[in-house]
Amino acid sequence: MKSSSVVVAVAALLPIAAAIAQTPPTEPAQPEQKGVTFESLDTDSDGRISKTEAAANAHVTAQFTRYDQNGDGFLEREEVISANKGTAEKPPQQ
Repeated sequence: MKSSSVVVAVAALLPIAAAIAQTPPTEPAQPEQKGVTFESLDTDSDGRISKTEAAANAHVTAQFTRYDQNGDGFLEREEVISANKGTAEKPPQQ
C-alpha cells in the first residue's frame, strides 16, 4: 500500500517537473548602462574617474579614450561634458 502511494504521488508531480524543466532560465537583471552619473562612477570621490572606476559601466569603458581628451588616464567632468557636446553637435550622417 505504501509503495503505491509513492508511485501515485510521483506520477502527480511529473507534469509540474516537466513544466519547470521546459521553462527557459531568466536572465539576471542588467543594470542600466546609459544614464549613470559622474558621481556614481567616481567611487573614491576624487573628482575624476579612473579606468578601474569606469569599468562599472560598459558604455563609459568603450568610450574612455574619447572622453579622456588630455590623455592622462582619468576622466574629469569637463572632459566628459566637452566630449558629449561634441557628439551632440555632429549632424546626423545620411
